[in-house]
Amino acid sequence: MRYTGFLFFLLLLASLLISGCLREYSNVEITSIDVMPSRQDEGTKLAITPYIQNNQDRDTGILTVKVKIREFSTNLIVAEKDADIGYIKSKSTYTNSITLVVASPGEYVVEVEIYENGKLLTQNGVPVTIKPKPDSTQPAEIKLTDMNLKITKLYNDATVAVVDISPGIYNEGGDSKPLTMEVTARMDQYTADIKLDEIGSVKSMNYARGKVTFDIPKNKEYSFTVTVKENGKTIVTGRVSEKIKLSEIKYNEPRTYVFIEEGKPIERAPAAGTKSEPGFESAIAMIGLLLVYFVLIRVRR
Repeated sequence: MRYTGFLFFLLLLASLLISGCLREYSNVEITSIDVMPSRQDEGTKLAITPYIQNNQDRDTGILTVKVKIREFSTNLIVAEKDADIGYIKSKSTYTNSITLVVASPGEYVVEVEIYENGKLLTQNGVPVTIKPKPDSTQPAEIKLTDMNLKITKLYNDATVAVVDISPGIYNEGGDSKPLTMEVTARMDQYTADIKLDEIGSVKSMNYARGKVTFDIPKNKEYSFTVTVKENGKTIVTGRVSEKIKLSEIKYNEPRTYVFIEEGKPIERAPAAGTKSEPGFESAIAMIGLLLVYFVLIRVRR
């Protein structure tokens, strides 16, 4: 009986750990959320772009994205919208923008929920600050938004790729002076290629995109960094959040990547009630209870 009870305990422990691990790595998750404001005559329009990753070994069912904007101080919903996005293929990422309008400046939380056939799969949220319209004396405040990449040509027996890189920026402050964008494609600590684009002045509360072209080996892995300078002075630097293998990208297939600004950590702020490590918390609690039970049985004997 003693060995039977111990075996039963081990089986329960193994099943809990396995189930937790499976839920952790076989799921659909919102890896990040980009929010870009733009001033309108009445209120501020927010372009909300969730990046949704399907980590499963199968395609998802039909998915619905639900976006809500809550006022931070009152927790009241001030805007919301649903959008059907179809299915996401196995081991792939989906991204698309949804626009909502808030009436006044302030502190808000953008919440994104993903449903499959009416069942909640995952949720995430990010805080957003809507600033008052800047005056003409305020300095420019440039933010990196994302980076578009596309292979437009292959040559030398498809060993070299012509790659168009288009980083986006948004000016939250006053009108900028002429801006220069410096894009670096780095293979390793010794090898890098740098291209420049003069993008001129960017008006307050406006977007702009630079564009540079690289001729680089296709079978290599690259990290991309973008620096924006105003009259020769660096005002923002960011790197793409992942290394990019050109060999995994199809010809003429556009890809979009997220920036991490220099000096800022990656932030994934979960919405209320979201577990950062699904599956493991309940498993650990059950293991603790089982250990206590097992010790009590041993002591009584």
